[in-house]
Amino acid sequence: MVPVKVVLAVEGRDYIEPLLNYVHGSEYARRLRITAFSQPEAFHQYMMETSGMKRPDVVVGEAAFLNLWTDREAADIPCLVLHEGEQVSEYGQPLLKYQPLSELVGFILETARQRSNGRKSVNSREGGMIIGMVAASGGLGKTTAALNMSKQLGNEGYSVFYLNLETVDSSSLFTGSGSASGAEGEGLSRLLYDLKAEGSEDTPLSMASYCIRRPEIQADTFQPVYNRKELTDMTCDEAKELIRTVAESGQYDVVIVDGDSEKGDRAQAVLEASHKLIWLLADDLMSMHKCGLWLDVLETTQPEGLEDMICKTSFVVNRYMGTMINSLPRDFMELNGALPYIPSWKQMQHHELLLSSPIYQREIRHLCHELLNVDSVTHPPAVWS
Repeated sequence: MVPVKVVLAVEGRDYIEPLLNYVHGSEYARRLRITAFSQPEAFHQYMMETSGMKRPDVVVGEAAFLNLWTDREAADIPCLVLHEGEQVSEYGQPLLKYQPLSELVGFILETARQRSNGRKSVNSREGGMIIGMVAASGGLGKTTAALNMSKQLGNEGYSVFYLNLETVDSSSLFTGSGSASGAEGEGLSRLLYDLKAEGSEDTPLSMASYCIRRPEIQADTFQPVYNRKELTDMTCDEAKELIRTVAESGQYDVVIVDGDSEKGDRAQAVLEASHKLIWLLADDLMSMHKCGLWLDVLETTQPEGLEDMICKTSFVVNRYMGTMINSLPRDFMELNGALPYIPSWKQMQHHELLLSSPIYQREIRHLCHELLNVDSVTHPPAVWS
């Protein structure tokens, strides 16, 4: 993954050093390459000589620095102007200078992401990778794993869409029910209507008018639908069309689909439409038994497709305690990963803990890298002059 190249131009070194130290010690270390300047002349010379691969993705600076960059508009590089409350928009988009570093860095990365998306061809049909989350029964932590994957991939610079197809969407526990940037709660309902009304089109639909941005999970998503009948009445073909519409919009690297736990049309759509599947298990007799029963149904109803499905499936045990007590229900199954049991998650009054366990995120990161065939790479540290 190529890191986002940022030029930071601020007069005070006491502002630059804490920011760089924060980036070095945070999850953003792999995603950012910061070149910082505290001298206006050095910044001006650098920007005049920068081109090609050294060209920054975003410039963040004080107005006094940006004023010296005379060919700013011709360079066509997004600028974020640091300010302390005064109105400064002449040189670019205002960015409050003093705010929590996580929010400051997140805004910079979001600017780069939007810029990257804007450069993609609207007619792109390459599509993002579809990762389907599967479980033979509810309560196995499927949504928890899906949202932690979303956050992990988003933090690594991937553009992610989280699509929940459960009859009862529990993701609001993680993201809250407060306001979010983007479309209102009618987004998914309106998209389903538009897909039926417009039929097959050569031009992919833009997701911007339907989805919302959830910074908690570093992804775009839909607001949960109010009328669950829209989901329960959805056919397998309609669900597959919805999944592929999001993936083929050209706006996302990864689409994570949180499927229904009950065997049905939406669950079948996730099995068929996904490029990779994560099948969650629990190390208990009932979970293994239900998984085996579901596999028996698939073998009976679609034997020709079962082998292909198994080839793209990673079987992962959740709430792993260090050793496996129960055997996998079928001989052909192989355990591909384990997500640890986190005792603190029983404190449900602190829902933010569900997305902030270092131990869990470490295993999620390994799982994500295996699915995307990504090697763990440590990028060079940020530098400044």
